[in-house]
Amino acid sequence: MTKLYFASLRDLPKKDPTPGMTQHIIRADAATVAITDLAAKTVVESHKHPMEQTGVITKGSLVMVIAGEQRILTPGDTYRVPANASHGARVLEQACQVIDIWAPARDDL
Repeated sequence: MTKLYFASLRDLPKKDPTPGMTQHIIRADAATVAITDLAAKTVVESHKHPMEQTGVITKGSLVMVIAGEQRILTPGDTYRVPANASHGARVLEQACQVIDIWAPARDDL
């Protein structure tokens, strides 16, 4: 893995995994971090993965469902998705930004 100690957003790898979602990826040995921008009304379909995921809302708001429990999250709110738990989200009326962290690191991002 390349040693990347500091980077600007423009220097990070960019992914557009689904319409309305853009991610800037920070790769580390033990975790993966994504700064994720979501357009208004974007829906992230329910899915699961073998990594634990934690995150914080930095802008906007969204409705998130984790293992059947639903919450509206706003800036400063955090969430934790256990490994293999179903989860998804729906962005409300304004664009949203979240910072996601997966551990162990994801190989698919």
